[in-house]
Amino acid sequence: MELLHQPGEIIAQRYQIVSILGQGGVGTTYESVDLHALKRVALKELSLQRITDWKALELFEREARVLSHLNHPAIPRYLDYFQVDTPSHQGFYLVQELASGRSLYSLVQDGWHATETEVRHIAAQILDVLNYLHSLTPPVIHRD
Repeated sequence: MELLHQPGEIIAQRYQIVSILGQGGVGTTYESVDLHALKRVALKELSLQRITDWKALELFEREARVLSHLNHPAIPRYLDYFQVDTPSHQGFYLVQELASGRSLYSLVQDGWHATETEVRHIAAQILDVLNYLHSLTPPVIHRD
């Protein structure tokens, strides 16, 4: 998938792209710098050019609404949601705190083998977040 934004580019006169964190079928997540707050953030972009139906946009907007109400130390905090319209591109953006460290995927790709204690610790953290999400009214169901 072709990247819509390149390192150094500034989105909405506020978020400067640093690097790509990941890509999915209809969007890309970038490490960015919030030029107003002077801190690194995760900028998730959904491009209308890449979606095949409006359901993807509806789910993205719902994700932003849900994230704006969450408060858990293991969930990166919601910061912003906005839309950018230009003659060549229409995109929707979700901004969250940037989680520090590396992903489990990158650790495993680099040959990391978790000990039983590490696996238990990671599983406990995941279960704590799921417990929090499911305890909300209405409960939040993770869709990825």
